[in-house]
Amino acid sequence: MFKLTAATVLALLNATFAASLVERAALLPAVSNGALAPNAISIVETCNDANLAGACNAWSSTVLPSGCGDLAGAGQDNTVTSVATSAGIQCTLFDGAGCTGRSQLVVGTVNNLATVGFDNVASSFSCAST
Repeated sequence: MFKLTAATVLALLNATFAASLVERAALLPAVSNGALAPNAISIVETCNDANLAGACNAWSSTVLPSGCGDLAGAGQDNTVTSVATSAGIQCTLFDGAGCTGRSQLVVGTVNNLATVGFDNVASSFSCAST
């Protein structure tokens, strides 16, 4: 049987607190030729037109959950109409900068965000594994 001592509880709390202080890696737009930064994984594609068309950005991150992705910095503030997450990834779109405000969870492909009331609304996003 496992016995919890005060020292064990304190050690677990310290480890949890230290983990919460670790800074998340920033999201990186994947370069246009499709090459990813070292140790990065592709997490989401955001496009300005329906059916993953028009101006699109492929996003990658070195950690999950990811940091907050800034769509304005990539020229897509309030212009995203379709989104596709990579397999095993879910992303939350936010209507405010810095991953704040009203949100919409996306898993897989949403060919037209109008179907969920989030067309041309997103300003930022964050992603995690499913």
